[in-house]
Amino acid sequence: MRSFLKISAGLLGLLLLYVVGILLFGTFTDWTPKGTQSLPVTAPAAGAPAGIQDSVLRFVTWNVGYGGIGDQDFFFYNKGDFFWTKPGTVRMAKARVAANVFGQEATLKANASDFYLLQEVDTAARRSHYTNQVANARLALPGYFVAFAPNFQSQRVPLPLFQPWDHYGYVVSGLVSAARYPAASAERVQLPGEFPWPSRLFHLDRCALRQLYPVGNAGKMLAVYNIHLSAYDKDGSIRHQQIGALRELALADYAAGHYVVIGGDWNQLPPGFNWFSLNPTVEQIELPKALAFDYLPPGWKYAYDPATATVRESDAPYDAHRSLKSVIDFFVVSPNLRIRSVRGIDQEFMFSDHHPVYLEVELLDSN
Repeated sequence: MRSFLKISAGLLGLLLLYVVGILLFGTFTDWTPKGTQSLPVTAPAAGAPAGIQDSVLRFVTWNVGYGGIGDQDFFFYNKGDFFWTKPGTVRMAKARVAANVFGQEATLKANASDFYLLQEVDTAARRSHYTNQVANARLALPGYFVAFAPNFQSQRVPLPLFQPWDHYGYVVSGLVSAARYPAASAERVQLPGEFPWPSRLFHLDRCALRQLYPVGNAGKMLAVYNIHLSAYDKDGSIRHQQIGALRELALADYAAGHYVVIGGDWNQLPPGFNWFSLNPTVEQIELPKALAFDYLPPGWKYAYDPATATVRESDAPYDAHRSLKSVIDFFVVSPNLRIRSVRGIDQEFMFSDHHPVYLEVELLDSN
């Protein structure tokens, strides 16, 4: 009995040491970006227009899910597997990631746009087998100016907690904005709100990738925001802080006379969207959070396709009949823009757990 107690105490001590070590490592290596930072922009070799001269502009937003969550894939964490998961399922096979990334590049080429706003793009991460997806995006869009804003940098994400040999591991990922036009400025704007310690050590540091583009010869500007707001925020308090900051930024840009487009993964529904229209057989569920009708003043518009889901549940491979679906990827545009068309690009979630959304807007003469 005494030996059993000694062994149990020893194992408990090792477990405690392991957990403390993880927390200390995470704390001392935690990436904590602050404020606003200027970003470099990779320019194409030649042939790009000097500025925006067209009155009609096209946008595509897409959360590409780091190439790791196509229709055959799933994310172990969304199954609730915090401590342990089935061995070999923390990340998808390298061939699966390569196939997803290839499909994403083909999709971008097949859907011509002036601006591409991409989220969850890895530069180097164990989860995507260290595929440099930012470099791939530059190759797929050779005539575009490309900016990258990191929002997830971790030396080691220690999940599942009790599988240290198969942790999620090293991650550098973020937002990519590609445009046919050179930006007058590109910046990473840190958004407020964070999870309590120690959770915040291993969550994304949410930001907006904001760029200003000269329009015509009258000194006007187009402000384009690429966003990916917080997930796993059950009470919505963190997202509430983030959308509040975005609102102030957007209103300030509009007050300065700019056109404004915000696109990306809001991780919440647009105002008034009927979630049950995409999930008619569900009887009881806690509905996803949604933007309030009065989030922005009258005249601002929400651009989304209510008939096409933009995201699916990712706790299992995609099942067209069982997977819950929603619309959380969309655009917000200022009153001096007219929405000409908006459509979801339905791919049956072949290459990501999100669908791309296409938007076409017309620039009006004045505010």
